[in-house]
Amino acid sequence: MVAGRLFLWSTAGDQWVNCPPDEITWLDRGTLSDNEDLSLHRAPRCAGLRFVQHRWELFSRDVTHQVYLAPDTAGAPHGAEAVRRAARHVLPAAPESYEARPLVLEPGLWLVSVASRVLRLRLDMPAESRADTAEPDGNELPVTVGNTVVRRGAAAGATRKDAVARVRGYFERNATARLAMAYYYQEFILGVSPPQTVPMLDVVIALNLSGEGAVSDYKKLLQGFIWSERGHARDLTGFLLMNGLLTAADLNEARLVAEQNERAGVCDMARQRLRYRPKSE
Repeated sequence: MVAGRLFLWSTAGDQWVNCPPDEITWLDRGTLSDNEDLSLHRAPRCAGLRFVQHRWELFSRDVTHQVYLAPDTAGAPHGAEAVRRAARHVLPAAPESYEARPLVLEPGLWLVSVASRVLRLRLDMPAESRADTAEPDGNELPVTVGNTVVRRGAAAGATRKDAVARVRGYFERNATARLAMAYYYQEFILGVSPPQTVPMLDVVIALNLSGEGAVSDYKKLLQGFIWSERGHARDLTGFLLMNGLLTAADLNEARLVAEQNERAGVCDMARQRLRYRPKSE
């Protein structure tokens, strides 16, 4: 797959500067203000740009400032207030130690505003990359899940056209399902090699789900949203991660809920309800 190339506009050099795909480009105090604005944070407590799952993401660990993303159209003013008014996406201030859900950047020119600072972005997407992401005639499409490559053949041809929108809408309506799937697939999200799913019963206890079959029910429901025929259980992980439907931010949120449940005794009550005994006992 041919990667898109992301650039930042350097006012000092009066030129576009390439963002390396193998490391995070932090939108920190130095990048945004040349270390002049002390209200801005340093890495890693700030916003950043990273290349994951063949896409560029804008994410934020800034606990103070919202991050605004607006199209950089011809003649548009570049002031922070103008960017906020024209913003197409807004990343909220992140909870302490957790990042806000990232945004997948689309090709084109963009303006990013943090506090009173504005930075220009340019994402160039070669034609080869658009061809690689297509799924013509049911040909196999390689999907990277963590460090594992999954091949999707005829299953890709059976994908519903509105599958991504249906799953995203479902996750927005049902946060419990989203967190359960993130907790279940956490090794895939983290890039563990080789990744394994978390035991379903552990997910049920950690997030205090309704019963032992809850995770399995979520999986079947999601497969129905995505494919027009039954099956494809092995393709589910790749689809969710490749389309940005499960992210590190979702996993962070799921782990925070699990930690809060453990401290509050909710997990102990769930164990009793399910008559669960650890393998060590």
